[in-house]
Amino acid sequence: MEFVATTITEHIRHESELRGKIKGKIETLENLCLYGILPKKQFEKMVAPLRRELSEILAGEKQKNLRAEA
Repeated sequence: MEFVATTITEHIRHESELRGKIKGKIETLENLCLYGILPKKQFEKMVAPLRRELSEILAGEKQKNLRAEA
């Protein structure tokens, strides 16, 4: 089920949780690759969409901070 934030605090908390989950997945994949369980090519294929999603979240947070300062 899709999460709908009803307050700014809920929205920030949800983004923080999502960011943490994505970072955790990336770290897990990195460790699997380092230990030779996951081939480098497969690692890159799996981690690319996670990094893209994390970049989008961070870019959105940056824009919000710039708007708040203005």
